[in-house]
Amino acid sequence: MCMTETSAPIGGDIFKSLLLKGILMIILGIIMLIFTFGSILAIELLFGIVLIILGIQLLTSGSTFLGEYKRTWWVILLGILAIIAGILAFVFPAMMTLYIVYLIAITVLISGFTDIAIAIANKTGEANRILVAISGVLGVILGILFIFMPFTGAIVLVQVTAIFLLVFGILAIVEGFMAKKPAKTT
Repeated sequence: MCMTETSAPIGGDIFKSLLLKGILMIILGIIMLIFTFGSILAIELLFGIVLIILGIQLLTSGSTFLGEYKRTWWVILLGILAIIAGILAFVFPAMMTLYIVYLIAITVLISGFTDIAIAIANKTGEANRILVAISGVLGVILGILFIFMPFTGAIVLVQVTAIFLLVFGILAIVEGFMAKKPAKTT
């Protein structure tokens, strides 16, 4: 058997795509770390825009990212509430920050309590039970911290997101260079 090197014709396109993706993710991550408060405001305003668009789509009984809806009183009410919430995001951005952080906090709390219940009920795999219990306790602690310190929670969420963007940006660039290498065939 002889080994030959072949280069896929799309390898260059994949490289460029992953390189661009990685660079953009790194830039966005750095911006989010440097301008944390501005990032929070941008997220709130984007959330407001999405709510207004969703509300308009619901009122016109069009196709939304939630699916197809017929115009009923419930859908009309939901559309009006979405538009009001979107406008409130622009008028009171701090309120939207609280809403988002509280929503995340409640989700994390429920997940944490669920993990604790699963760890207690699970009779198999001691190591697994311990890890699930630790995960649950950490979730409950994080949820409580977010509830009592929502603005700190918002800062933490933006900074953690920024770090993830940096890491995944670097990984995308590495993946791009790996995709650029010619494939070895037998």
